[in-house]
Amino acid sequence: MGPRILGRTVRRTLLVVALAAAGSLATAEGPFEEGTHYHRLPVPVATAEDTVTVTEFFSYACGHCFQFDPELDHWAEGTAEDVVLERVPAAFSPLYELLAEAYYVARACKVLPATHTPLFRALHLERQPLRSQEAIARFFADQVEKTPVPGATCATPDDFLKTFKSFGVRSAINQSKSRAKAYQARGVPALIIDGAFRTDGQSAGSNEGMLQVADALIEQRRAEKAPAP
Repeated sequence: MGPRILGRTVRRTLLVVALAAAGSLATAEGPFEEGTHYHRLPVPVATAEDTVTVTEFFSYACGHCFQFDPELDHWAEGTAEDVVLERVPAAFSPLYELLAEAYYVARACKVLPATHTPLFRALHLERQPLRSQEAIARFFADQVEKTPVPGATCATPDDFLKTFKSFGVRSAINQSKSRAKAYQARGVPALIIDGAFRTDGQSAGSNEGMLQVADALIEQRRAEKAPAP
């Protein structure tokens, strides 16, 4: 990196930090105000020093999450290597909790590529009545038969049902609830930026706005974590 480029990078970093201290972020998309477009968590959650973690709280039961899911995937494909996207299914209600269990079952069985989007589609386009562990276990078995996943550890409805009742899935649900409380996430979809900030469609104005706010906050967190020159 040449001196001129390095100088621009340092100046941009200083600008981001200065604006953040003032409670606003100026980007090509416009100014974002703390307390309006995003919220600072009163108690930050520790994250890895060498990455910026973006956590999505979502639910398969949420229509806005269904719409946002491909947008988020497309956005993630264009992020830098230091940005890590993780999904956390919310367990705000009995139905949300059942579908959060479904996510963790699919993850434990290593079949998410075959079940994630089809489950969204089954609920919001096909209106399938997937409201029990047994129904979801049968649905997952059908999806894995249609789209085999190398390395999958579950194949039959019984396999998936046993995983629903596993200690690992129960622990994951408890962690989801604890993280939602720590992040003050009360609705979905919501994005948590590196354990420090929360934004959502209502605050940012739209799904696209949420991703624009996330981009600005990622840059801020990257600047804050950068070693002093």
